[in-house]
Amino acid sequence: DVLRMSDTMPDDLPIANDWFSIELEDEYGVRKIIEPYVRDWGGGCMWLIQGSEFCLLVETGIGIAPLRKFLETIVSKPIIAFASVGYYDHAGGLHQFDHRLIHKEDAHRIVKPSRHNTVADYYLDTAFDAKPFKNFNPNTYLMPASEPTRLLYDGDVIDIGNRTFEVLHLPGVTNGASGLYERESGLVFTGEAFVWNDGYIYEGEPLDRSNDADLEAFKNSIRRLINLPAKAIYRGHYGRCEAEEMRSVGTSYLSE
Repeated sequence: DVLRMSDTMPDDLPIANDWFSIELEDEYGVRKIIEPYVRDWGGGCMWLIQGSEFCLLVETGIGIAPLRKFLETIVSKPIIAFASVGYYDHAGGLHQFDHRLIHKEDAHRIVKPSRHNTVADYYLDTAFDAKPFKNFNPNTYLMPASEPTRLLYDGDVIDIGNRTFEVLHLPGVTNGASGLYERESGLVFTGEAFVWNDGYIYEGEPLDRSNDADLEAFKNSIRRLINLPAKAIYRGHYGRCEAEEMRSVGTSYLSE
C-alpha cells in the first residue's frame, strides 16, 4: 500500500510452496520476515522478537498463507501479533493468532474489513509474482475479519518478559496508525506510519480512497519520530535502516 509500481500481472502465476522467508537475528535480536513473492510496495516487512515469555510479531503480512504455522516451526513461546495499521498487508494475518493487538482507531478495519477500507482494491491485484495456492484470486481476496484481543492507546506497553515495547500513536496515514518503541535499546518500529524509499514518502491514501488520512497529523507524527533517541528503525516496508537516515528523511520532508 505504498507505491504502485506496475499495472500488470501475469494471469497464470506459478504456485509457491515456500511462501515465507525469515532472516537470522540482527544484533538487537530482531528477525525480518517477508513474503518474497509479493512486491515490496504491495506487501511489506514483518519483524519477530523472542522474549522470555512471549514472542512479539510486528505486522502480520497479507494473511493468504499459514503464517502462524510457519512461525511455530521456529519459536515455541506464544506469539503476540501487532498490526501498525488495519491495511491488508499489515493486518492480513492477524486473524491467525490468539493475541491480536491494534490501535483502537484502526480496529474497525479488522473487525469489518472491506477491500476499500483495507486498500486491497488499489494494490492487491498487481502485487504478486506467484500465488500460495491454485485458486487464489487477488482481484477478489478480502482479508478475514477478526476481533482484537487488546485495543491499544498511546503509551501502552507490550511486555514479552525480558523486553517491553511502548505504543506510539502516529496518526496521519490513518487515525490509528501506530508504532512501537523499545526505550532500553532505542529500537523503533514505524510500521505504516512513516515509510520511504528512494525519495518517495508514503503520506497515506488520497481522499477518494480514505476518510481518515490527515497530512498535518502525518507531519506531527514525523516530528515525534525524528525527535526520539532512536538507534535502529524497522519499517513496515523496505526493511531496517539506521535512525540517522530516518531523521534526515524526516527533516528534509518537513522543511519542504
